Amino acid sequence: MVRFGLDLGMRRVLVVGSGIDGLVTAVKNHLDGNQVIILEKRSTGFQLEHGPHLLLKGGPLHKMVKKVSRVKLSLRPIRPQKIQIVSHGLLWPINSPRKILAYKRGEDPIRESAMKLISSWGLDIPNREKALLNGNLCVVGEGWAGIIGRLASTLEEVGVPIQTKTEVAEVIDGGVLLSTGVKVEADEVHLCRGSKNSDSVIVSTLDVVLDYQPLDGLHGLVDGDVAILDLAAIHSGKAPGMSHLSCISLKGGLEAIESLLDERLSGWRSHILVKRENKKIILSGQRKTLSDGLI
Repeated sequence: MVRFGLDLGMRRVLVVGSGIDGLVTAVKNHLDGNQVIILEKRSTGFQLEHGPHLLLKGGPLHKMVKKVSRVKLSLRPIRPQKIQIVSHGLLWPINSPRKILAYKRGEDPIRESAMKLISSWGLDIPNREKALLNGNLCVVGEGWAGIIGRLASTLEEVGVPIQTKTEVAEVIDGGVLLSTGVKVEADEVHLCRGSKNSDSVIVSTLDVVLDYQPLDGLHGLVDGDVAILDLAAIHSGKAPGMSHLSCISLKGGLEAIESLLDERLSGWRSHILVKRENKKIILSGQRKTLSDGLI
């Protein structure tokens, strides 16, 4: 965030980028009583990133959506006792107090790594790991698109404009300079473009909807730094009678994801209804947080 001048009541705020970071920032500044404009270089806003998303129940984003929307989100918790670590057993082995004690004592690095992968995609976010164990890390029935839609609708209702096809070339004193050479004045500028930098964590993701249920009720699989979640098994409203496998690989790329699918779910390729993939996508930037910890 860049501020100019003094704090004197209502401020003119420019938010650069209309992803979830930009929308949350815009809503927060509107609720603070500021005049807000969103600038987006694409022809349409709200472009969604794919890959597994788990909402922290009671976290900042959940609280924000509850504040601006009258309809409750449909949430279902992911269960660690339904996550299988390949060649190691369940993520939370409820029938083995000995293994649980070993994990709590820090004597099970494989289970520790898998817990961090599922709860925070490998980032060090202790409150999300605690939430996973307490049933407060959830799949959203309407998906991340539903959360985006609620935030966007709120901004539309209160008259916060989103100017598309507007590229910011530079932040200057008193505002920003557009690629067209036009200056837009502002008291504050928030850069929410998700730009890659030296601190960015880059991962690969794959989403496939299958016409059968190969995990047979399991919520997911973990093997090293690859995780496969069946969002339809976690939330019955996602794809009844089918599977929605949402996968992430921290280092091995799409090849690592598909290799694990081939190994554990033989024949999955012939059952694909929908497939979306990201070879490289930014998981987090300098703040080392996930989408629901932005505020």
